[in-house]
Amino acid sequence: MSYRLEDASVRESPDGSLPLLSALVVLKESGWPSGGFFKLARRAPYKRPGDDVLLWTREIEKLAEHYADH
Repeated sequence: MSYRLEDASVRESPDGSLPLLSALVVLKESGWPSGGFFKLARRAPYKRPGDDVLLWTREIEKLAEHYADH
């Protein structure tokens, strides 16, 4: 994951309470986030559980819920 993308996620949610914006960014070739997204999501303070599919799906759902209210 690029440092800028990681930085945006960390700035938006330094305590890990908000969904990671970087879940919206996917690789053109695969349509999936990079491995860096999953590494970030699993480390402190985020500590998102689940396999890659479940983790990403939940993060996208949480983003939709969070920003639907704004």
